[in-house]
Amino acid sequence: MFSWAVFNAGAQQLRTMDFRNQNIIDILMVLAEVSDTSIIPDETVGGTASFHFTDSDLMDALDAFLSQYKLYRRREGNIIRVSRINASYDQGRRRVSMKADDVELESLIKALARSINRSILYDSLPKITLSVDIEEEEPRKVLDILMLKLPDFILEEDDSWFYLRRIPPDLPGTKSSQIDRISREGDSYSVNIEHGRFLDVIAELFKKGDREYSLLSRSDSVLENLYFSNKDFESLLRIILEQGNADYTVNNGIYYIVELQRRDVLKKLKQTVIVPLRHIPAQDFPSILPAEYSAGNVLKIDKNSNTLILTGTSEEINPIREFAAAIDHPAEGLRYGRFELKYTGVKELLDMIPAKLLPMAPAVVPETNAFIVQGSEESLAALENFIAAVDRKDEGYPIRLKFIKIDELLKNLPPSVKGEDLRDSGYPNLIFFTGPQEKRELFLRELAVVDKPKPQIRYELLVVEYMKSNEKRFNKNYSAAKVEEKLAPDFSFLGNLSNVMNLNFDVVAQFGYQFALNLSVQLGENLAQVYADTTLNGLSGQEIRFQNTDTFRYQEFEVDADTGNLSRTGVTREISSGLIVGLNGWISGDDMITMSVNATVSKQNSNPSTDSTVIPSTSERVVNTQIRTPSGKPVVLSGLIKETAEKNNKKIPILGDIPLIKHLFGESFSNKEKTEIVIYIVPYLVPDEDEENDIPLRLERYYHTFIGRRGL
Repeated sequence: MFSWAVFNAGAQQLRTMDFRNQNIIDILMVLAEVSDTSIIPDETVGGTASFHFTDSDLMDALDAFLSQYKLYRRREGNIIRVSRINASYDQGRRRVSMKADDVELESLIKALARSINRSILYDSLPKITLSVDIEEEEPRKVLDILMLKLPDFILEEDDSWFYLRRIPPDLPGTKSSQIDRISREGDSYSVNIEHGRFLDVIAELFKKGDREYSLLSRSDSVLENLYFSNKDFESLLRIILEQGNADYTVNNGIYYIVELQRRDVLKKLKQTVIVPLRHIPAQDFPSILPAEYSAGNVLKIDKNSNTLILTGTSEEINPIREFAAAIDHPAEGLRYGRFELKYTGVKELLDMIPAKLLPMAPAVVPETNAFIVQGSEESLAALENFIAAVDRKDEGYPIRLKFIKIDELLKNLPPSVKGEDLRDSGYPNLIFFTGPQEKRELFLRELAVVDKPKPQIRYELLVVEYMKSNEKRFNKNYSAAKVEEKLAPDFSFLGNLSNVMNLNFDVVAQFGYQFALNLSVQLGENLAQVYADTTLNGLSGQEIRFQNTDTFRYQEFEVDADTGNLSRTGVTREISSGLIVGLNGWISGDDMITMSVNATVSKQNSNPSTDSTVIPSTSERVVNTQIRTPSGKPVVLSGLIKETAEKNNKKIPILGDIPLIKHLFGESFSNKEKTEIVIYIVPYLVPDEDEENDIPLRLERYYHTFIGRRGL
């Protein structure tokens, strides 16, 4: 665990920060985060650490932490690099200094190459860890020191590189060729190795044992001081593999050697012990455990069963177990009390109990709704009285919802309640509240804000298809006159608006009389066609749909590959064509209406083939958009244009087919037609009164709006 308090970024000052058994890389990342400094650990940094930072400068705190765990830093501009290796090179004197503690040989060689800026090549190296403290030596001398544990390597040098070359094990004159390290007598094997490479020893063992193996591990290491006698093949193989961090499995008589991590090998040497605590809370045990016991990964806590889980060797486990036995006894004047809860969950109740009633942390009893706590007679009695007052069966308070349903409320609960405070009655508008009265009153106030009717939106929809033409069609006149009131009580509007007056959509009021007259003329001369003229109603946020389509059904046929005959497949295909309009509008706080409009106009094309088994194609025009508009303001969607071309030929039979003169006995003509679908939408926010649709009243309003004010 770790905790932190305050970091003063301006002064790079740490107030307090505490880490316990945390990964070192994570600790460095936290320091980088709170100080806004780039801290980059290299591949040598690992393990866990415990450290307490308090009221210090960032660099001072970082240096103290690194020194504690034998780490080093170097600054490169605004970046701090952290490593277990401290390597420096004096370019003028050509001297290297290097310090490291328990670092792999390969990482040391890489750090040396970086510091001297010179290439160092090497064959596969065994996994050897070294601790070095070298002061001002030549690079070659440093390599000689590092190679002391590599007797089967030689060092080659050039002006720009070093090369650590491995000597083949069977090369005459080498140690490995002069010593028979593994011997066999019958089924018993003996090994006598002072110093050898893991891969060489494995190869020699299988050669002596006359068995086949497949090496799936490429890592190598140095084995030292292996002296065993009269072992069977399997036992000796297991010993050698444990030394080389490997394991094996046998399949069809072949031994497969696989690599293991060092910690996986050590697992075989560790044991797990469970230590139940009877008198102290398990979660408090790490805080009272002396630092010299260094629990680290050995100790785990199970709060539910109030036990310690110890994993490690006997030397690691026994001191901690003995310390727990020494301190796990009841304090003088204290006793334990067990509390069984009837109605309230144990975790919920523990959150409600005041801290003064729980001097020590309670332990929850697994698989029950109870807990155990230690205290004096007085504190346990006070705790019992508190639980009796709180752990009561709540009587459900019925609440009737006016406008929203229970499932909508449960999906969007107000902040004052949780799901467990409410009980579904089975009715769509009745719910029971089971919490305390104060919480209930707060919930009712919040519910009054939520439980309101959704605004209603009315959509006036007009969809018109226009046939585009360059021909001027406007040849009708309009006029208006006022009839004497003594002869007629109303007004008459003389002109050709009859085609739009029959529409439910109020074209004149929305777009003016000039537009209405133009549309009326186009409708009268078949240059426009109404696809839809309707009024739709829906709640805010509710999707509504208008559909005016024709559906045609066709039988599918297939061709027999052998005979070429057609046969029915039994599958019926449906093709729909026409108009589909989907609307979903919602009201914002400023009474603006935002609409999602999805419109599709499809048409079944004529079948160019006379074959009735061919399914005709369809063409579609689609628009998907979002629009925001005030209530009552029209919205126009256009651009759904389609152009079709038609070519016809007429000719006199026989004569119309004679070359050269056929044009004298026939004629051909082509026709291009261009159509456009335009969608007119007017959304309204629930008006107080429905609009009058009486035509005389509408005519009177048109007269006053467009003609009467002109004095005609």
